[in-house]
Amino acid sequence: MVRTSQRERSAPLFFVIAYVVFAFTVGAAWFVMAPMVPELIGNLHASLSSILMFLSLYGFAMILFSMPAAWWARKDGIAPVLRTAIVLSFVGLLGRIFAPSYSWFMVAQAIAAIAYPLLISPVGAVVRQVHLTHVKTLTGFTLGMLFFGMAAGAYMGPTLLHGFGYTGTLVAVWIVNAVVGVLLFLSLNQVQRFDEPVSGVERIVFGSPRWWWVGLSIAATSVMFGGVAVSALLHLHVANAAQLGATLTALTFLGSGIGAILFPVLADFLGRSGIWQEILIVLTTILSLFVVLQFTGVWTVTAGVLQLIFLFLGIFGNGCYALALSTTAEAARETRGAGVQTAGFSMASNVGVAVLPPLLGPLVIAMPVVFVAGTLFILVIASVNVFRNVRHI
Repeated sequence: MVRTSQRERSAPLFFVIAYVVFAFTVGAAWFVMAPMVPELIGNLHASLSSILMFLSLYGFAMILFSMPAAWWARKDGIAPVLRTAIVLSFVGLLGRIFAPSYSWFMVAQAIAAIAYPLLISPVGAVVRQVHLTHVKTLTGFTLGMLFFGMAAGAYMGPTLLHGFGYTGTLVAVWIVNAVVGVLLFLSLNQVQRFDEPVSGVERIVFGSPRWWWVGLSIAATSVMFGGVAVSALLHLHVANAAQLGATLTALTFLGSGIGAILFPVLADFLGRSGIWQEILIVLTTILSLFVVLQFTGVWTVTAGVLQLIFLFLGIFGNGCYALALSTTAEAARETRGAGVQTAGFSMASNVGVAVLPPLLGPLVIAMPVVFVAGTLFILVIASVNVFRNVRHI
């Protein structure tokens, strides 16, 4: 076999840029719907709970399709998986524009949702197949751009609605996603096929569960805090509770994007990934303690301080999440297996998102002591998990 040159094995810059920007457009197209909920209720003649299901579909898609996407990437490489994600996103977001009823919109949204795990779950295979030296950096940038897209969609949604209306907003996000999708589709021509044989499936199975609890706990608690924020603040008779709760959620997305990019870069270029993870999980647990005490009325701070807490909770929490995710990719003994490692992590995280918030979240009002104890218990287990696992890095 002819040895590939260093230039041939270097990561294609065009592909890397297109990949992370496409992640941004997926996040924006998804969460632009958050401020559109009243318009969706009116246009589709559906209830609030039915419309909110649109925002939850990506979590169920991650649970169902993470591992199939990773096994497909392991077998045939990342190109067919990512191209399928692009096509599904194109079709699904286009279908939302012309959906005449709730059922049709649900089908279109479900199609678009499947693109999410196909794009994100095999990220370990992506960074390994393009021969990136700094695995943590691209992993972090992908997650960070996804979170920035979510924040941008939530922030820009009202402006787009005011300027373009309901249909125009859906068209705008579809066009942006489609243009970047075409560029990503073409850039995949630069990506080399795997240059190693497929080894036995018993070596990786569902990936390593060593870091799964970290992803599960951070994802579940952050989603739970956003979901109960308005209800908890209203219960405490906080002024402008609805607006403050929405701001806290947006700040969490913003902080998540910053943390997911910043700390993997620091770990790649300064080293000591394990120490970074230990510091971040401790800070995440401390800030989560502040949040649960605030939400249960035990400890009260000003709105400005609470906003800072949520911003830094997003930074620290998803900094730790991104480092743990990239560590699972690096743990794979073969390039093909890296996508399965990250898919297992993503699947576990979204199981937590699907199960824990609806079970634990309502207790913030009904049984506040249990809410505080349960949340801290989950994060303490995650902290112990990190301190044990960093010994193996």
